[in-house]
Parts: sequence; C-alpha cells; structure tokens
Amino acid sequence: MQRIYWDTINVDGRKVFYTVTKKGLNFVSSPEMGVSQILDFYPLTQFEYVHAHRETDHYRKELKKYLKGKLTQFVFNLDYFVDGTPQQEEVWQSITKIPYGKTLSLADLAQQLHQSSEEVVSAMKACPIWLAVPMHRVIERGDSDGFRTDAEMDEYLRSVEKNPKTELKELIKKV
Repeated sequence: MQRIYWDTINVDGRKVFYTVTKKGLNFVSSPEMGVSQILDFYPLTQFEYVHAHRETDHYRKELKKYLKGKLTQFVFNLDYFVDGTPQQEEVWQSITKIPYGKTLSLADLAQQLHQSSEEVVSAMKACPIWLAVPMHRVIERGDSDGFRTDAEMDEYLRSVEKNPKTELKELIKKV
C-alpha cells in the first residue's frame, strides 16, 4: 500500500488540503472541500494516509511563498500524471506553460491543443493539483463555478500574480 502524506494550508482564508508522495505533490483539494475530495482521487483502500509535517513542510513553504507573491514558479516535484489520459496530461502541461501573471482564453487553449473546449474543461476538472497547474490563468470559460475552484479564488490568485513581491534577499543583492 502506497503512503500519502497530507497537510493543510489556508488560501485566501479558505482551508485547502494537499498531499504528497515520495515523488512529489500529488493533490490539492478544492477550497473548503475537505478530505473526502482526496478520497475521490486516491481511494482509501489503495493508499495509507499519514499526517507528517516532516514530509509536507517543504511543499507548505513553497505554497506559502507563492500565495504571498514571492515565488513565481514552483520548484518542488509533481506526481500527478499517473492517472491522467494523454489528452489530460497535454492540457495540464500546456497550462503550466502559461507565464506567471498572464492569462489565456479557454478557446485559445483548446485551439492550440486541437481539442474541443469541452475536452479541455473536462481535463481541467480532472486535474488533481489545481494550484500547481495554474488553471486560474485560463479565462473566459463561461462557467462561474470554475474547474476545481470558484471565480473568487481564481481572481484572488490572478491578483497575487499581478502584484508579485520581491524577497528582501533579492533587494539586498541589487544594492
């Protein structure tokens, strides 16, 4: 039985669960959805869940830096392609290539991938790590519920990216 380590983080005042394996981050829950959503992706009968800060703290620190606008790209490993179809993986990879602070319309993304908008939306809803795959950068989806988040959360994340903060260490180096 594979071991999955879990923890929580607040995103704009809303509790979000995340899980990691020895290979990397493999799940981020939708805000306020709780543990049950993890089990939809990774059934309890196949995995052992352990709350272990030692295993999750590195991820927590990076997530917090990103949410404070101090990190523009995650450097931790991701472990999420195991259950994705080739088409889903292509959508997820394309979304990760949208530059920090930029957006792309759903129609343009679908056209670039030679997929229908419905196929792209389906892949986005199936993505287990919505925060690390920055789906908030895909706009004009015509669905106020978002994919794994809501419009308010997407707007919050876009606002974080529009106003990045420089680390004090970086400022000192420039002087």
